[in-house]
Amino acid sequence: MPPEPIIEFFDRASMPPEIAELLDAWPEIDSGTARLVRAAVMSQEPRRMRRAWDMLFARAELARVLQMHGGER
Repeated sequence: MPPEPIIEFFDRASMPPEIAELLDAWPEIDSGTARLVRAAVMSQEPRRMRRAWDMLFARAELARVLQMHGGER
């Protein structure tokens, strides 16, 4: 029997505005990525925040390229 999927709910009232904006702009973001970004933002450590945004930029760039090429292989 496969494991039950993990479902996470985010309380928008308690999340930083940056995370709420991210979830609004990218509703299909997975919970693991959202947790990493939230941890980076909440830490307010420039290095962690820079790494999180670099990761998000790379994912967005990959999605853009795939969309531009219509997902061709």
